[in-house]
Amino acid sequence: MDTTSKRPLSAFARRLLPAMVLCGLALLLVIFLFTSWQQNRDSLYREMEGLLPVLENNSRLLLSQSDHELNEIIAALSSHSGEQDWTSLYLPPRAQFSHVVLFATDGSTDSGTLSARQLASLSLSERDRERLLNMPSTQFSSTLRILGGNYLPLCKAFGPAGKPRFMCLLVSHASGLTPWQYGTQASHFGGRLLRDDGVLLMASPLTTHYQQSLGKQIPAATLALIQPQDDNGNARFFDATGLDLQRRMGIAHSDGDSGLVHVLSVPTSYLTRCWIADIKWIVLLWAIAAASIWQQWLRRKRNDEGLRSSGTNNENDANGLLLDVINHIHGAAYRLHLPDHKLLTLASAEEDIFPAQFATQPERHSLINLIHADDQQQYLEQLDKVNAANDSYELVYRIQSSGSEQRWVMDRGKAVEIDKQGVIIEGLIVDITEHILAQQHVEYLATRDPLTELMNRYFFNDELISTIDRMQPGDNGLALLFIDLDRFKTVNDSLGHQVGDRLLKLVAERLRHVVGDSNPIARLGGDEFIVMMLNPASREDVAVLANQILAHIGRAYQLDYYRLTTTCSIGITMCPEDSRESYILLRNADTAMYTAKGRGGNCFQFYTEEMNKQVNARLTLESELRRAIKSQEFQLYYQPQVDTETDQLLGAEALIRWVHPTAGIISPAEFIPIAEETGLIREIGDWALLKACQDFRKLNDEFNSELSIAVNVSVRQLDDQFCTRVGEVLQTSGLSADFLELEITESLLMDNVQENIRILESINKMGIRFAMDDFGTGYSSLSYLKQFPISKLKIDRAFISDITTDPDDDAIVQAIIAMAKSLHLNLVAEGVETQEQLQRLQLMACDSYQGYLFSRPLPLHDFRSLLAAQQSDLRSG
Repeated sequence: MDTTSKRPLSAFARRLLPAMVLCGLALLLVIFLFTSWQQNRDSLYREMEGLLPVLENNSRLLLSQSDHELNEIIAALSSHSGEQDWTSLYLPPRAQFSHVVLFATDGSTDSGTLSARQLASLSLSERDRERLLNMPSTQFSSTLRILGGNYLPLCKAFGPAGKPRFMCLLVSHASGLTPWQYGTQASHFGGRLLRDDGVLLMASPLTTHYQQSLGKQIPAATLALIQPQDDNGNARFFDATGLDLQRRMGIAHSDGDSGLVHVLSVPTSYLTRCWIADIKWIVLLWAIAAASIWQQWLRRKRNDEGLRSSGTNNENDANGLLLDVINHIHGAAYRLHLPDHKLLTLASAEEDIFPAQFATQPERHSLINLIHADDQQQYLEQLDKVNAANDSYELVYRIQSSGSEQRWVMDRGKAVEIDKQGVIIEGLIVDITEHILAQQHVEYLATRDPLTELMNRYFFNDELISTIDRMQPGDNGLALLFIDLDRFKTVNDSLGHQVGDRLLKLVAERLRHVVGDSNPIARLGGDEFIVMMLNPASREDVAVLANQILAHIGRAYQLDYYRLTTTCSIGITMCPEDSRESYILLRNADTAMYTAKGRGGNCFQFYTEEMNKQVNARLTLESELRRAIKSQEFQLYYQPQVDTETDQLLGAEALIRWVHPTAGIISPAEFIPIAEETGLIREIGDWALLKACQDFRKLNDEFNSELSIAVNVSVRQLDDQFCTRVGEVLQTSGLSADFLELEITESLLMDNVQENIRILESINKMGIRFAMDDFGTGYSSLSYLKQFPISKLKIDRAFISDITTDPDDDAIVQAIIAMAKSLHLNLVAEGVETQEQLQRLQLMACDSYQGYLFSRPLPLHDFRSLLAAQQSDLRSG
């Protein structure tokens, strides 16, 4: 073939080559998109497969704990009850669970820690009973609803095969007793716990939708999707409906031994969002590359034809296509000469990015004049490196557009020609303002408290770590001031959270005013704030700032019609004196703050090592206390109460002692406050009440006596359930209500008065009497004393100890006795230790007393010996 025939073929091939390249790029893009989709999907599956074992372990742990608890209850009841009527049994509540319920063979309730009305509304389905009979260990049963709340039963069958019963522990879905999590706080994951018959047992997070779906079966089509797909019981599903109000993808694992199916899923829309986030910049760069190839193809076509006019038209066509692409991506193309930065060409320059004169006469302007002053140095340094053909660069900077508006742009360019005068570069500017602003907004939300716009705890912690890392020897360091508002809960409870939120915003404004912009401030959550004071000259400077904060926050606040006053407690720790570790500094400041609050609030306190020792000792004691409850290390001592005139035993006050295996006897003054704070006092108090009633029932039966027993009641015990438990204790122990007396303090009565009156009257209707303990040291409100069903006053030992030497104490005791007589109340004087004190009380006609003069608190066998000796003296006399 001659050369004349080859030339057209060569020209045709050159024209076809760019199209082939574009097709290849398009194919690569499609392959990339498909691969990216697959990788994102597989990554989500792998992440869920890593989290699912955590969810399964938590379920097994909950079943194991429940099985242990149920075995203890069943063993105790079986050994105690024999063939007695099960409906009369007392089922003690378990600390880890909401309620204990005993179901009969037909699924109706026999007994439990709920009220009779609540128990009557419960039943165990036939399907649940059949499952429990087929499995020896504890199993999940269908959700029960009690007064609108959802409870998950963990049940176990026991008893003879012909007449089995079912013991169940009820766990509230709404309480913190079922921390059934799957190892992550990511909101897009959803965990489900189902039985193999499709009944939904648990859902995390527990949305309103799932509160209605608990205990119900999921659709059959959805159940089929999560059936095992391999020998290990695993299944993967995609774009499934029925698990939620939206389509989901996820994994499931069926456990044949326990009959449970664990499901972990994520909305398929989340996969789409992840995929788009991965590909968006690649697609944008592909579009830019395609436009560049298309432009080069048009230029070669013009050169091959050799006709200027045709070339001009082709160039115009190419420019038109390029302009369409640029307009679509909201940007501009340019040619620039270096080193003078003179614009040669500017195509499709939009006015919201470039002023109008730049588009009409670009050669008269320099691009650098538009760049923000803070970004110009970076721009010049990058372009100085462009000194050879094909050298490229990529920059992100701000352009000062029309007016005062700033736009963020991404600038990608490359050198296309080198001459004696310099370098000619071609580039593309894309407006990415919306993307940058969205990114900045996300970063702001991630680092700021949405209510006060202060730093949040995570950003503050990062700043604290960075500040500590930058500290040099010889620097003054920093101080952390941990601020907590005093009695802020009262504002929320009385005026509502909306008023409370507005108060927090005003507090934040005052903190900004006092602290200034140089010292970081953060809201840690709730009503807690923290200030980082940088380079304090001395502890005195820190104390000055703390006093200023106390003064400003303590001023009155005007919120609409409310004029509020609040104070704060401040804990202070110093770096590096106390520590150089951020988490230790935050812990120290928090510890010092609670010390300040314990002093009454409205003050500040510097951290000391002694505080840390006290906190550690308290944590150790709390841990030991939880162990002691399980090990039953408590013992009751009985303080005799006797007649003032005859020294005849009238009864006793039950005093609890903790018999520690290594530390010996621990006073209740050390562990009762901790038990009240942690809620353990309920279980301890229930045990003490039952034990005291059982002991005195036996003593009264053995000696044919009528001794009464007084048991202290904590404020944490006083609720409607306590009324039920008191009745159950009397029924279980067999003690007559006439011989039980509950001791309560004045401060307990003054908190939530009307509710306490209602509860005490409910208990009083059973025949149980109440004594007011430590009378005279609290409010001593006679109007409240008249309203409460009180039958006895106990005069505090603080007045008795100096009754013979202090005329004021003598007068107070006389007044208390006179008042009690007029109100027809019995009297007990506490802490009587000398014969002179007893003689003085006899002259005042005090009814009875207790104290070391007669006897110290005694264990049961010693108290029994004392009673036996007195009975013997009476018979011999």
